Amino acid sequence: MSDPDFVPKARLIAAITNAKNAVVTTTANHGYSSDEYVTLVVPNTYGMHLDYVDVKITVTGATTFSTDLDTQHMDAFVVPGLASFTPAQVLPVTETMDNVATF
Repeated sequence: MSDPDFVPKARLIAAITNAKNAVVTTTANHGYSSDEYVTLVVPNTYGMHLDYVDVKITVTGATTFSTDLDTQHMDAFVVPGLASFTPAQVLPVTETMDNVATF
């Protein structure tokens, strides 16, 4: 049995702007749609710490989207220069959950 193929997929984050409506740039085509919700997972090593923050998005390009998140007063997003680190990523938020095991 293979792992499920979720669409849209989780994507790595290349950049997040400091703005009233932060713009997120992913490293690959994200496949998201405007008015969807995604979760931003940005560890402390990136300066701008966003630990599992859900945001509503507006798609502005294949690898970019704006958010309803105000990051004007946060530290700048900087990709750490470490050999190994936890990547900053975007996770799709689903409205329904199919085939979920209950105990």
